[in-house]
Amino acid sequence: MKKNILIIAPNDQLGGAELYLKNIASFYYKNKFTVTVLFLKKKKYNGWEDLEDKLDLIFTTKTNEKLGLVQLIKNIINLRHVNYDYVYTSHVHLTGLVGFLISLKVLKTNKFIGRESTSIFKRFRGLKLMIFKIYYLGYSSLNLLICQTDLMKVQLNESLPWMSRKINIQVIPNPLNFRDALCDEKIDERFGEFIVSAGRLIDLKGFDILIKAFKKIKINHPSLKLVILGDGTSRPKLEKLVSDLNLEFDVFLIGFVKNVYPYFKKSKLCVVSSKIEGFPNVLLQMMSQNTKVVSTLCAGGIEDINGVTLAETNDVESLVNAINKTLNRNKLDNRKVFDSYLAERTIEKFIQKIELHLNTLG
Repeated sequence: MKKNILIIAPNDQLGGAELYLKNIASFYYKNKFTVTVLFLKKKKYNGWEDLEDKLDLIFTTKTNEKLGLVQLIKNIINLRHVNYDYVYTSHVHLTGLVGFLISLKVLKTNKFIGRESTSIFKRFRGLKLMIFKIYYLGYSSLNLLICQTDLMKVQLNESLPWMSRKINIQVIPNPLNFRDALCDEKIDERFGEFIVSAGRLIDLKGFDILIKAFKKIKINHPSLKLVILGDGTSRPKLEKLVSDLNLEFDVFLIGFVKNVYPYFKKSKLCVVSSKIEGFPNVLLQMMSQNTKVVSTLCAGGIEDINGVTLAETNDVESLVNAINKTLNRNKLDNRKVFDSYLAERTIEKFIQKIELHLNTLG
């Protein structure tokens, strides 16, 4: 009898946490499991279309997460006859919700595996943080909680000491499915020589800092362009900043892109400009394609990656210096360094570590 996997995601846009869940789904499908994926929102980005005829993808009809919550719960109730071998989540509100439903026996599973997608206690304050703390009560149903970095685990234990006494919390670095790194797509000729960044257009990604830094970088690199991949609520603010700095012909906010790899491969340099991250999966994607990579110290563990040029968070001058230094140096030796680092980040090794920790738990 085939084993059953249930994965629950907020939407089909492939941000870092969603891409993690898709990689989990792909792994289990290739290993002959039956995989069902529930989404909190309606289909929009087609980020899972390559798996559409292989998995059971169940969307709600809502464009808003709050409105989709009731429908998601109904979809989970409709699956109450299935006893899942593994259930996976990667967002605090969904992990908490699923945990509550498991405790009420609405959802049946042998193993419930959650993953922290961001540093909640660094990102949020006030009422929003209080709401997240309520969701954390549902974590008691977890068999394994994955933290992306040691720093994330420390922050979690300091903020919620009870969790380490009740839950098996382990640090397992993010995996990435590099077999999907297709780079044969054409890049818009308008870009010429460009540097690239990618992520949701929200304040925490630091694109405002990057755009201000790019204005100064153009002094020494006048023909260089900046390409930012992604969409989000900060687009109007960023567009105004681009206009205010007279960079309309030099900065391209090109929206959501299904395949980021060609941009990373063909750019002069890749940049992670974030202010806070759990751990930026996009950094691993960049390292797989390019030898010139700059990242802010937005998450634990980045300072330990050899070959990546580091910059302080929320600091224009630091980012300018890091980018200029990297543009002006030959970084071809980084290929072997990056490949060696990424070899430990395969989805197969990630699942092996999960199984090891679950078996240790018993």
